[in-house]
Amino acid sequence: MDNSLQPYSLKTDWTPWDEAAVLKMDYGSRAELAKIINCEGLLVDLSMDQHTEVRLAVAQNLHTPHQTLKRLSEEDLCITIKDTAKKTLLNLPATRN
Repeated sequence: MDNSLQPYSLKTDWTPWDEAAVLKMDYGSRAELAKIINCEGLLVDLSMDQHTEVRLAVAQNLHTPHQTLKRLSEEDLCITIKDTAKKTLLNLPATRN
């Protein structure tokens, strides 16, 4: 992870400006952050990204909202994303199901 992404990877409190900054990043940076961030609203936005790498990263993230993972597992056009979202759903802590 490069130094410009580090502050976002450690965030726990997100502002609308933080979210907008991530959405403006190149798809590689969005994908890298989508694997590790905890901002549910931003993960929902990134789950609809045009790039499969970004959606796949969202599907791998245990912080992604249950409903978003369910949608990805059922409706995404990429079978890899569907399968990954299904696996993530199975690995969610019981309190998240």
